[in-house]
Amino acid sequence: MDNETQQFPDFDFAAGELLLINKPYKWTSFDVVGKIRNSLKPLKLKVGHAGTLDPLATGLLIICTGKLT
Repeated sequence: MDNETQQFPDFDFAAGELLLINKPYKWTSFDVVGKIRNSLKPLKLKVGHAGTLDPLATGLLIICTGKLT
């Protein structure tokens, strides 16, 4: 079991997960995707968002991983 599997034991990011993220103020949607992609880097998965939010906006950002992209 690798570190990422230990850190997120109940998720199957390769099969695809839908993540609901509260986007911080002044972060771009790409910043959020990059942070998640970096966290999952050992798994070498695709990560994408389902719509862009303005950097000055906060709110729900839908992130997809693996086969859901």
